[in-house]
Amino acid sequence: MYEEVALGKLLPHPQNANKLSRMFAKKLKCNIDELGKYETLTVRRHPSARGSFQVLNGHAPLAVLQDLNVSKAKCDIWDVSDSQARLFLAILNRLRGSDVPELRMSLLLGLLQERSEKDLSAHVPETASNLTKLARLPEEVGREDIRKPTHRPDVIIVDFYLNPEQHRTVMAALDKICTEFGLNDSSEALTRMAELFLQRPRTRAT
Repeated sequence: MYEEVALGKLLPHPQNANKLSRMFAKKLKCNIDELGKYETLTVRRHPSARGSFQVLNGHAPLAVLQDLNVSKAKCDIWDVSDSQARLFLAILNRLRGSDVPELRMSLLLGLLQERSEKDLSAHVPETASNLTKLARLPEEVGREDIRKPTHRPDVIIVDFYLNPEQHRTVMAALDKICTEFGLNDSSEALTRMAELFLQRPRTRAT
């Protein structure tokens, strides 16, 4: 059971390490603004600010609610120590499941029957360009086949772990390739980069 707490009494934990990108924050705001629903914030009574609460989970929704000028937020109030609070901060945004690609694609295809690619992209992590590609898959693969959970369409989700400098370098290269070759998104640019590498003359190692 949650309680509604005035936003002015909700203070972020100073050691919160989970930050939402500007793009995802915009999508989250769009969802909360349209649906009026959000994941209940997890808080504890503030250890030093009397009458206030310290946020353990839900920093991003809190920022959105403040931006939308909402007066109160739904909160689950936990009775935890400083040490337990730090532990929750370390795990609450990390112990998450991952999407099964086939099932997510089926879900998105269903949503694309109700919304345009541009509209849906304002709410989900995928870009409008990626959703347009997804919308074309049933025609390319076969509408009935792609909706079967056992079918594995020719779409692969790849994760890379980069430090900030590596990320800047990769994104700068992908942006440059998109511009030079007139491509629509980073997935096309990454493929083009790989093709250029594979096509280059082989040099003998010395």
